[in-house]
Amino acid sequence: MNILLAFKAEPDLSMLAESDWQAAACSGTGPDRRLMRILMGNDEQGAAELMLQAREVNPALVLSAVTLGDERALPALRNMAALGFARQTLLLSREDTRFSPVYIARQLAAQVRAQNAGLVLLGCQSSEGQNGQTAWLLTEMLGWPCLSSVCGLGVDGEGFIVECEDLRQRSRWCVQQPAVLRVQNRGQLALRVPGMRARLAAAKVDIEQIVCEPSDAAEITCLSLERQMTRRSGIIIDGPAHQAAKRLWDDYLAERITL
Repeated sequence: MNILLAFKAEPDLSMLAESDWQAAACSGTGPDRRLMRILMGNDEQGAAELMLQAREVNPALVLSAVTLGDERALPALRNMAALGFARQTLLLSREDTRFSPVYIARQLAAQVRAQNAGLVLLGCQSSEGQNGQTAWLLTEMLGWPCLSSVCGLGVDGEGFIVECEDLRQRSRWCVQQPAVLRVQNRGQLALRVPGMRARLAAAKVDIEQIVCEPSDAAEITCLSLERQMTRRSGIIIDGPAHQAAKRLWDDYLAERITL
């Protein structure tokens, strides 16, 4: 069976300092994403690791990866090749797709059909648009079932055992048909690092590049940025140390410690 990983090669916003965000907010255009390092999101890294773990159990599984963007996404695809992914596809698009989940889902659906994938793994949302709609739109276009908050993937004969976990419960599903999985990585999954020999071999791998048709929807651009400050309330205790300690005990700790 072919398993397809659809990820978004996004800029590493964590590398920006506080002063960079303040300057971007004043300019109204946002930080220049072209100058940032491109990498996979946390959820997509967890999805890739789940696929590698499943292939260790069933070596007959064929792993593929696809992303939409420009040539800056090539290192991320070569990293997938170094990890053992058999096919890497770059959907070339110069458009700003941060707020175009319908366009992205349409391009991914075409690749799912072209590659005859039986299982598609995506992250829940990117760090930029954060709309969380791409997987659901892809599911609707394909007519497949979708499982969300996926945290585990096991092999069960010709099918899969999918584990999902949210704030209320943890469930296990037996999947015997094509499906879309929305992976949510809460820190329990870490993508393995390929060795130097695998990296050197992947540098010579031919990556399939497909030029996407321009979007027929009106382009959405960033007009302004507004910084939202979220602060926690607190009480500052002044005075001598012994009085501050007594007040801390009387007003806060005493009622919370149970004997």
